[in-house]
Amino acid sequence: MSELNTDLSARLINSSDATTGQPMVLRILSRKAELEGRLLTLRDDDLHGRHEIDNALATIGELLTGDLEHIPPVVVAAMSRWLERNKHIAESAIAPAQFEDFAAEATAAEAPAAE
Repeated sequence: MSELNTDLSARLINSSDATTGQPMVLRILSRKAELEGRLLTLRDDDLHGRHEIDNALATIGELLTGDLEHIPPVVVAAMSRWLERNKHIAESAIAPAQFEDFAAEATAAEAPAAE
């Protein structure tokens, strides 16, 4: 049983899971920021991942208009569906600590060298 607990504690937790119980707008904005950040770390040849993220960001952009403090129930329902539908987009099988190292390496490789 302890082996199962170890596996669960090492799993990657995305913002959709981490923000459960918070207001919908905060959950959506967290996931949107997470996807925008992930877009920056994707390899150039990962066209499928880029397409999925671009599509998700375009879709939620349409829902984040108007008064975000007084959202109609039908829009909250659409946001909830968006959050569930895009919960696992661009997740990686890389462990969280390894992912941070990978992202740092990718960013450093793209940065122009100082002369």
